[in-house]
This record gives sequence, structure tokens and C-alpha cells, in this order.
Amino acid sequence: MKLNFDTAIQEVAKKFMAQVKEISPNCYSLDVPFELQDGTKRYQYVYAWVIAERAKGKDCYYFSSRCGIINKTTDYYNLLKEASYGIYTSITIAADQTASGEPCEAVVIQASPIAEYVTTVEEMAVILWEVAEMADIIEEKYFGGDKN
Repeated sequence: MKLNFDTAIQEVAKKFMAQVKEISPNCYSLDVPFELQDGTKRYQYVYAWVIAERAKGKDCYYFSSRCGIINKTTDYYNLLKEASYGIYTSITIAADQTASGEPCEAVVIQASPIAEYVTTVEEMAVILWEVAEMADIIEEKYFGGDKN
């Protein structure tokens, strides 16, 4: 059974108590909270949308979260090693903008499962959570924390 993406993403947000906002038709941002050991929370934005016919004519869900901006000290070797920890996720570099609007390249965690194979809200939640968690880890470890 094919999920209704708009309804499913709202249910995922509710499950994680994440703030969700539709930023354009069928494109959402979720501010996913992580509870830290001291009881405080840190948040990670994950963007979610559908890319029609991305995989050999099949629609894909696309989840992404920016970790940091590429710079002279970016540790590509260890980022590549970190990529091996992903089950649903991959690490990539994407064209982006700085906070001031300047073009840049950013390290991004992404997942793009074929939509018809994600059959439950729980499956979608697991994939989206991995994107958020992996991005949070990479952001903290390689880009100095929650600056991106």
C-alpha cells in the first residue's frame, strides 16, 4: 500500500515531537529534537519531499540534512569512513548557500528510498531519524556543532 506522503510526514513529525513546516507544496522541514544526557535538547533540521520518477521511473522520498560547509580543513577521508555507518543514509556534497546567501558546497546526509517500498509510517520514521541522527553526529564531530 502506497503511503500518502503529506499525511505520513505529519505522523512522523508527531512521533518525534518535531516541529514540521511545509516550506513549499509537498516539501517539508522537520526540526527533530534529540534529548541530551543532561536533559536539554538539540535540534536537527531534516528536509523531506518526493522526487517523481527519480529511480528508473519510480518516485523516491528524499530526506536531507546539512552538516556543514566545505572549507580548507574538511576531513574528506574520515567523512568517507563515517559513510560506512549509514544503513539508509549516505554522505554527499551539495551546492548550497551560506547564511548570507553566498554560494557554497555543503556536506549533506541524505536518504532517497523508493517510495513504493516504504510502506509504513514506522519505516519512514526510521529512515528520517537516521538522517537526523547521522547529520547531528557529523555536524558535531567535523563542523563544530550546531552552526549549520
